[in-house]
Amino acid sequence: MSALTPEERLRSVGLVLPPAPTPKGNYAPTCVVPLAGDRHWVHVSGQTCRIDGRALAGRCRDDRDILEATHAAEVAALNALSALAGLLAAAGGLSNVEQIVRVRGYVNADADFGRHSAVLDGASNVLGVAFDGHRPPARTAVGVSSLPDGAWVEVELEAVVRMG
Repeated sequence: MSALTPEERLRSVGLVLPPAPTPKGNYAPTCVVPLAGDRHWVHVSGQTCRIDGRALAGRCRDDRDILEATHAAEVAALNALSALAGLLAAAGGLSNVEQIVRVRGYVNADADFGRHSAVLDGASNVLGVAFDGHRPPARTAVGVSSLPDGAWVEVELEAVVRMG
């Protein structure tokens, strides 16, 4: 594993965590379940591909949309990591993530679009940079008929973290 923090690894490839997202409804950005000792299971609520509060809007219709949708998945993953980092700020940030266990991704897509996994590779790539040396998480990629504000992608994370 690298001596750099996850935040430093992201910055080294030009990716910066945005400010922690503000919920757009009546929910918490994270839900924490104690495990044993200082270990906790954290579920990060779905985060869309928003930059400065504005969704990157689009819909996957065919392979020509994959590049833009993959970028949107990267942005959504950064927003999800930002929510997790906000939770862990007092504990030292993303260095306290033991494992990202699961990624769920929802792709705004036409019914005949079938490359959901290719789109969600954008989110997986961000996580691979941040958590170099960790095992890859399980992942679900699902096509949906709409997302908030017409966003291309929404990403949820589940993680095991250390919190004192």
